[in-house]
Amino acid sequence: MVITKTITLVLKDRKAALLAFTPAILMASASAYVPMEAGLVMPVFACLIAMVVGGLVILWRQAEMVRHSASAAPLVPRSARIAGQGPAGLLRDLAKAADASESAGQAVAALRVKPALTLVAGSGASSGSFPEPSLLPSIRRLSADETSRIRLVTQAFEADRIELHLQPIVSLPHGRIRFYEALARLRLADGSLLAPVEFMPILECAGRAADFDRRILIRAMAVARHLMARGSEAIIGVNLSAHAVVEPGFLWSLAGLMDSSPEILGRIVLELPQHSWRHLDGDLKAALAALRERGVPFSLDRAADLRFDTKALADLGLRFMKLPAHLMIQAAEQQDGRYAGPEPDVRDFASALRRQGIRLIAERVDQDDMVPVLSDLGVPLAQGFAFAAPRPVKPEITDEQDLPRPFGLEDAPTRLRRAG
Repeated sequence: MVITKTITLVLKDRKAALLAFTPAILMASASAYVPMEAGLVMPVFACLIAMVVGGLVILWRQAEMVRHSASAAPLVPRSARIAGQGPAGLLRDLAKAADASESAGQAVAALRVKPALTLVAGSGASSGSFPEPSLLPSIRRLSADETSRIRLVTQAFEADRIELHLQPIVSLPHGRIRFYEALARLRLADGSLLAPVEFMPILECAGRAADFDRRILIRAMAVARHLMARGSEAIIGVNLSAHAVVEPGFLWSLAGLMDSSPEILGRIVLELPQHSWRHLDGDLKAALAALRERGVPFSLDRAADLRFDTKALADLGLRFMKLPAHLMIQAAEQQDGRYAGPEPDVRDFASALRRQGIRLIAERVDQDDMVPVLSDLGVPLAQGFAFAAPRPVKPEITDEQDLPRPFGLEDAPTRLRRAG
């Protein structure tokens, strides 16, 4: 066995600098104490400059030698004689070096096979530091149908072919209409009508969610003015997407929009998803406070579970809470009245919310046999196909003269897509 080493004498840091500039320092010191003739001043000064330049060259050569020795020198296991381990220690060192080189080769091969996810600097390597998968860019190539779908949705949005549908929210157990929820629909060029679940992901990816919600709110305000002119006291709930809520300045712009129509203040309920209520920062809370001071009530929508802090929500201006009917019914079937966690008994939901000034709404009530169960739970309001389907608003009410099918709330057809 033959082991070769390249030994390079390299002086680093302060020692190298001291050695490089010692002649220059000595000459400068000598010139200060030794009297010189006038004709020798310039040669001595030139020699001093040359020594300084020579010192810089020496430092540069030292740096090059260090870099070369760090990158090109082969990895040599520790000598058994130096380590005092004998032949066995030398064999162990050789085995470790072989394993390290093999692992490095496998890692390089793995990187060539498939791309790896690079974490942001400063983040840990644990699974909890990875971002939400839905927020990561997709590397899947879109099909022709998906590309065509995106193009049709974008064209319909740019052409403002947005329709507003209203679905009533009724009181239990009598079924009297108390107010409406505004549901958006998008009509494509071929005449098909899409529900939000079909087109909102495309608009959100395009960064147009806030613009879309703003258009829906303007249409809902026109409907509120129309209902007031007819002497109705019904209010209208408007859904806001989670993407629009977190967009900087969006909620503040809604405050300005409400100021433009003070006569309908209190007639529009802004519905924020449960996720948004749980992730409010200081700016969002300030914007909600500004809306609350103007008399705008809020509602919690799209709940995924039954865990809330009713007192904190009431302080933020929440006046309505919409919960899926099937979650409450499943919780009521349990012995302790809980759905899937430390939430309170569902039988106490309505009364607990009422004490905080919040009215409970059971949504997605699509079957008649769900109504008596919700009534026994004390749910005051409900919404769903068991009572009425969403119906389109006349285009002239929302100043949409270019939309077809001018049906109103009175003569709208009942055979609509079961969405919303």
